[in-house]
Amino acid sequence: MRDARAWTEHLRAHIPLALSGEDPEGVHQVRVAARRLRAYLDLLGFRVLQDDLKRLLRGTGRVRDLEVALAKETLPEGFRDFLERELKKARARLPDLLASPWTEALLRALAALPPLGERTATRGLSRLAKRLQKRFRDLRENPSPEALHAYRRALRRLRYAKEFLGLSTREEKKLQEELGSFQDGMVLLGLLREYLLEVSDEEAAALAEALTAALQREPLEERAKRLAAFPMAPIRGKG
Repeated sequence: MRDARAWTEHLRAHIPLALSGEDPEGVHQVRVAARRLRAYLDLLGFRVLQDDLKRLLRGTGRVRDLEVALAKETLPEGFRDFLERELKKARARLPDLLASPWTEALLRALAALPPLGERTATRGLSRLAKRLQKRFRDLRENPSPEALHAYRRALRRLRYAKEFLGLSTREEKKLQEELGSFQDGMVLLGLLREYLLEVSDEEAAALAEALTAALQREPLEERAKRLAAFPMAPIRGKG
């Protein structure tokens, strides 16, 4: 029998750090905990609290994207200044989310979740594996950044659920690494385009052009074909 107490406490412990802005790990760990708890709900087969955790993830997503972008060593000066201004604005909105009665109520609700039995976990894991297969079919039939992102999210949910149960996630981790750099590039490109709507910056425009070329180097159709050949074992047992 497993329960959600450890990740609920992890979430509670990192909210003050996220609010302080002293360390990017604060927001990152809030998001990690929220995703792990969503995987626990997936295993339980619960819809309750899923939307609340999604709200938490969306509310912290802008901060995380900006923090990751600012961690890049070489960025045009004007673009870096833009990212820092946007991060300040995004952080100013965090207390309305993380320091609200809503968040405290969410934490209390998460602490009251029931333990997870083996039979329930097996059914939940099977559902997640089927969801991943569907997302892959969608990607093969209609390759797009959105379909790839949906596949990546489903893969992450399956991986976290398997880790919760002490199962091997070697294949999932390798595949996440394969997809991670593409998603990071898409986020950075989106921020660059946002910045270039405001100002004319030749250095930033050149970076956006280079990044676009790099992302288009392998067409999504070819990427989807490679994913089909990737060794996956959604339910393998402990190891």
